Amino acid sequence: MSKSVVSIGDLVADLITPVHLPILPFHHQETRGGYLEAGGGCNFDIMASRLGLDVRALGGIGNDIFGAELRRILGEEGVDLRGAITFPESRTCLVLDLIDQRTHEHVFVGNLATGPVIDYTPELDELVTTADAIFAQGYNLHEEQHPLLMEGAMASARAHGVAVFCDTGPTLRDIEPARIRRMAELTEIAMMTAEEVPLVAAGRDGEDAQRYLFELGVQTIVIKRGGDGCSVIQPDGQFDSPGFDVEVADTVGAGDCFNAGLIYGRAHGLDWPGAAQIANACGAASVTKRGSGRNAPTRQEVETLLRRHDLHLPG
Repeated sequence: MSKSVVSIGDLVADLITPVHLPILPFHHQETRGGYLEAGGGCNFDIMASRLGLDVRALGGIGNDIFGAELRRILGEEGVDLRGAITFPESRTCLVLDLIDQRTHEHVFVGNLATGPVIDYTPELDELVTTADAIFAQGYNLHEEQHPLLMEGAMASARAHGVAVFCDTGPTLRDIEPARIRRMAELTEIAMMTAEEVPLVAAGRDGEDAQRYLFELGVQTIVIKRGGDGCSVIQPDGQFDSPGFDVEVADTVGAGDCFNAGLIYGRAHGLDWPGAAQIANACGAASVTKRGSGRNAPTRQEVETLLRRHDLHLPG
């Protein structure tokens, strides 16, 4: 029986547009090769599904052409959309991804999704409480449709012993401190970069931030370090997991693929060093490819990278 994960929100449509950055007023560019792709949290959904997890997406999808395309893409990738809600008056979160393929730099320009607040219903709770893990993001706190959904799912998962992973992300600067604190209280495994630590730890850094988060109820802190791998920190100690040396084509979506690998490893019973290796491999495989969404690595591509280091995927 496959392991399952519930992902919350961030169901985004990306308009991928190759450009030369910076974009300057009246300096017009002709671009070729642009396309519509699933982005945001869909990167996680697709990577997790390709690894072999049963992925259940919760959140709002707009009642527009972009929402219809997201449903098609995610459905073809095997993502369970029973928890993806569409209201007649809702609109999809649409992001213009300006990507410079020479420098590997990118700029995102977009809007939040709109629509009524989604209630956390018994039907959605059934999807959560029967899963092996749930995945939330700090970005969910910006989504107007999802406050009840996010807190309800995280609280119910913690109460039922379902592992709660949260990527706190870089977008918490404009969120009320009380909401950030509540998110941390409901998180079991917190993933972030070193630069993001003060955003979720009320301005604290280093060991002060770690103590603060552990006191709130976080059990494991995972610091993502890009090509250098990651660090896993727990109250009784920490370790560093080195990254994989690969040629970088594009870093978009690498963190999402890392998150999927970490959850996949833990759901399949790996210890933290083993799960960290899988996460690093997924992130590394991602950066060797251009773009996000369906351009995420396949399971075979991750396995090939792992085999070069005498490692393998479980399951």
